[in-house]
Amino acid sequence: MTTSPPISGLDEFEPHRIKLLLDNFFNYVHVKNPVLDEQQTRRIVNRVCLHGIDWSPDACLALLVCALGTIATPLDGDYVHRDSEAYRTAESFFLAAKKRLGLVLGTSTLIEAQCMFFATFQSLIAFRQEYGERLDEAERRSAAAEQAIYWSAWKSEREVNDDLNLPGFLFSEIDIAGYPAFFPTPPSHDGELPSLVNTETATREKLSWYFYLSEISLLRLWRRMAREVVDFTPEPGQSHILGLAHTVDDRESQIGDWIRALPENISTLAPAEEDEICRFVLRGHLINVWEIVYWPFVNCIVASGLRTEKSRRIQHMANTGLQIHIDRIHVNRPGFSHRHHGTFGMIKACTRSAFILLAAAQSPAFDAREDDESYGYRTIYHMPPGWREAIEEVIQLLDSWEHESADLSTMAATLRLLYRNSSAII
Repeated sequence: MTTSPPISGLDEFEPHRIKLLLDNFFNYVHVKNPVLDEQQTRRIVNRVCLHGIDWSPDACLALLVCALGTIATPLDGDYVHRDSEAYRTAESFFLAAKKRLGLVLGTSTLIEAQCMFFATFQSLIAFRQEYGERLDEAERRSAAAEQAIYWSAWKSEREVNDDLNLPGFLFSEIDIAGYPAFFPTPPSHDGELPSLVNTETATREKLSWYFYLSEISLLRLWRRMAREVVDFTPEPGQSHILGLAHTVDDRESQIGDWIRALPENISTLAPAEEDEICRFVLRGHLINVWEIVYWPFVNCIVASGLRTEKSRRIQHMANTGLQIHIDRIHVNRPGFSHRHHGTFGMIKACTRSAFILLAAAQSPAFDAREDDESYGYRTIYHMPPGWREAIEEVIQLLDSWEHESADLSTMAATLRLLYRNSSAII
């Protein structure tokens, strides 16, 4: 194939810049979805860099990797604005990759699935791809790589469908049906000479696969618990909500078992200040599991205004459920200025928690003044301390991102208005 003419905005595609882009990509993007072989990918990108950007699948993958590497930052790094030079450079890489994407389609190769996956990451537009069927027909070069791309595509497909609600989607977010029964197999370096296995690469690969498998197991736990809550049937003569209350201890025990089983380098028992991106993401997913356990009690109290001594246990669990929504905002705060493929989902989740806190504060079942001794009484019907500050933080979060999407602008305006009105009432 002949090399294409120079592409405007791709001056960064030079040898002295490529290493930094590759390091950014593998440290901050690929570590969460290890679907590529790092050493092989580095060779591909460097080869394309040296020989020119042609119209090959390798060039398409190299451009996508560089696009993501250009805007990838550490968890505590600077926010990459849409009007920044880095963002415009990433767009140039991505637009060049899109021109080559059509030539990649229909090749029934692993690199086709990889390019489609990262193109979806970059554009946030998901088209349903039957990766399982394609990979069955493709040449079996690497079982680990095929399983990894299948899992990441499967997971991302469901995450994006939660936003887009695509017609014809077979399974709801909490359905276990269709959930792959296997776990992806980590890559093996058996047979390779030790001198050929880079220590830094091996360490990063081990961390990424610990995270990858832990995230998969946690999402499986979340979906199973969500389905059990939805399908729960109480014993004869028992109310539905009290029946659910009797299942909480068992669910808490299962979550505790999952936490204790985590490898030390991604353990959520470590101080949050030590978090890097993988542990940060796991903490956010873990909040989602806690939320599903306690949501029925929050919903029961907020919706009904129930406030009787007979409901003391339910009230206690509702209070715990509200605290979880404050915890979500606190846990995600370090990522409020971090751009990655899960940023929009994080913003939505935190905004949902803010609206729930507002609804509870206006319910007769809760005391919006929190649990303050100065009022001369103690009550289990209090709002968790710091709920106002948590809502204000979400308003600031939406303000900082609202220029990215009309949805976020609407959410920001609505939350700000309701919070202002509720402050006048409470």
